[in-house]
Amino acid sequence: MMITILTFLAGLVIYAGYGIPGLLFLLCMTAVSYLCALVTPQHRWFLWISVVSTGFFLIAFKLLPLTGLEFMAPMGVSYFALRILSYNIDIYRGKYEPEENPLKYGLYVTYLPSIFLGPIDRYDSFCTAFYEKRKITWNNLSFGGARILWGLFKKYAIAARAGVLVGTISGDTDAYRGGFALLAVVLYSIQLYADFSGGIDIILGVSRMLGARLSENFNAPYFSQSVQEFWRRWHMTLGSWLKDYIYIPLGGNRKGKVRKVINNLLTFLVSGFWHGVHYLLWGLFNGIFVAVGEKLKTPVKLINQAGTFLVISLLWAFFVWPETLTALSMIGSIFTTFNYEEVFSSMLSLGLNGGEWIVFLVSVLLLWLYDWKQKNLRRAFRKMAPWARVAVMCCLALAVLVFGMYGIGFNAEEFIYSRF
Repeated sequence: MMITILTFLAGLVIYAGYGIPGLLFLLCMTAVSYLCALVTPQHRWFLWISVVSTGFFLIAFKLLPLTGLEFMAPMGVSYFALRILSYNIDIYRGKYEPEENPLKYGLYVTYLPSIFLGPIDRYDSFCTAFYEKRKITWNNLSFGGARILWGLFKKYAIAARAGVLVGTISGDTDAYRGGFALLAVVLYSIQLYADFSGGIDIILGVSRMLGARLSENFNAPYFSQSVQEFWRRWHMTLGSWLKDYIYIPLGGNRKGKVRKVINNLLTFLVSGFWHGVHYLLWGLFNGIFVAVGEKLKTPVKLINQAGTFLVISLLWAFFVWPETLTALSMIGSIFTTFNYEEVFSSMLSLGLNGGEWIVFLVSVLLLWLYDWKQKNLRRAFRKMAPWARVAVMCCLALAVLVFGMYGIGFNAEEFIYSRF
């Protein structure tokens, strides 16, 4: 219990650094959902107080960009709101009894390592990981430490460099079109994955060092052979949440093929809105490709993987250029402006010199090899002697220090997915 209290209080203190109003809002939403859950089994309509209030504020914050108001949404609202909603709905469904200990529930909602990026664990799995199976051992410390260092490597050696290139290209839509736009979306695919999965690696690594194994959020998504498979491998806890609380309640695939497609499109529209009101079209396009993607598969695995990567990369254009019309224009330029010779001749003028390009490409290759053989690599690490594990971690730390690109220090707001 002491670790619970210390972790809870430490999280609140650090979260307060991002704004006292945000902290008060987080505590208020946590208290309301906790009290409503306690009385939901006897008075089931209390569920709606928590669900409607949480949903209202989440929707309101997502609509802020349309209002022109300067009010900032609390950090991590997209993540702790989904935790609150899943908890109250699960209590209503009778999946488990309400948590009577306010500290345990408070830690679940406000658990600092995952409040900014996820994963979006359900309450029962979080409790199992944090209270029932938690042991601080050498195995957990070494696995957690190695994972943190690998996440830092992805963040600072890969995502940071890709971000420089994407920032250069996306910052001038007149000069950089056609082949430059294609290069930007491909680079952004790498940047977003290295940034997001690197952040999740750090979160899971910290949790593992504390003896808790939280849910995985990625499973080598760019090896997918269809868009549908991609979304089973990317941001898996969000996908699971949308499936259980949106797709299945709508009817899932139980009411015919047409209804299945409609339910799928509605679920992806919700996903787009969760990312932000400007991403509705992105969600719709993903829903369409999920519906038709399996029909476009070929017998050749590599072609399927390359095609899926290209489609997903093109759809990330809505993140590279958040203005919808600009994103559509840049996608269109890829198919109408063939300036690829100019692209190749300009590679060293996009923000990275030759040496930085080599480090970036080698780092991406290492990431690809890791995703390809991650099960084997984790198994090999598990079999290593303690001194060998320390040697691996020292090598990773050295790689981060030597090849990483740094700003002024760690800041949760620097991670791309903390914005959604």
